[in-house]
Amino acid sequence: MSTPDSQPHRSETKATPPPPAKRGLRAKRQGFFVRGLAVLLPTILTVFLFTTVWNFVQRHVVGPINGTIYGLLEGNGLGWIVLGAMDIDPYARQFLNPEELPPELSDRIEEFGGLGSAPFQAALTAWRAEEETFLRAFDDLAIDPEKLREAVAAEVHPAVGLVLSAMLVLFLGYLASGFLGRGLIAGFDRTLHRIPLVRSVYPSAKQLVEFFMSESELEFDTVVAAPYPAEGIWSIGFLTGNGLRDLNHALGDRMASIFIPTSPMPMTGFTVYIEESRLIPLDITVDEALRICVSAGVLVPQNQVVQDLAQRAQGAA
Repeated sequence: MSTPDSQPHRSETKATPPPPAKRGLRAKRQGFFVRGLAVLLPTILTVFLFTTVWNFVQRHVVGPINGTIYGLLEGNGLGWIVLGAMDIDPYARQFLNPEELPPELSDRIEEFGGLGSAPFQAALTAWRAEEETFLRAFDDLAIDPEKLREAVAAEVHPAVGLVLSAMLVLFLGYLASGFLGRGLIAGFDRTLHRIPLVRSVYPSAKQLVEFFMSESELEFDTVVAAPYPAEGIWSIGFLTGNGLRDLNHALGDRMASIFIPTSPMPMTGFTVYIEESRLIPLDITVDEALRICVSAGVLVPQNQVVQDLAQRAQGAA
């Protein structure tokens, strides 16, 4: 029986830390990677944003409109007249779907001499004349809808849907500017405000869109930093006026009216009166100030970017 002392000792190896030179090289590589991301991400995010918007428009706006146009051309007698003007004959042999033929025709194809024979075409035309109605049903007429759609899409350019989308937006804008249109939109809004879950999202979405898409320009063009809501705390504000006369007389100082927007919804905020001497004019535009508010201070104009503490320390070293 072996004793603990007689058992062989296992040598314990400790990982030696890399030398300072390797640690410095690794840190530099990580820094290069982070800087590379900082260069690429703005471009990637911009491309991603425009691509997402374009795909959304194609799938949910242009696509449905084009599909409606194709359906109107393919599904009724008047549409077929237009297709005929475009040299598209839905009764042509290339659009025939033999699987939908009635038994009296499908069982006699060989007897007629094949699908392209004159006797079969005559019998097919006679049968279709009996089945034809104003609303064209592809199955009832033995027409392949996919092949017909390909032919129609090749003649009707997809850009038609984009043009009609723009015209639809213009029409809705024209409708919303009239008395009847405003009433319809107000009724639609009231309906959405009563729907559970929708009413918790739709009002905020509409408020945000109306703020950014509003045709009226902001009445202020001077951005200031105001001591609000307490001493030592500075908020971005917009100079909106020269204050109130009674307030200036009572305080013995020239007060200015300032609108303090809230983040991330700058269409709401507070109107405050502060001494003009305590305001700090900022060299940024109203749009840049709004972007700061919406992004909660993340999107800062290039001329206002402050070097962070780590960069200042590296510069001092």
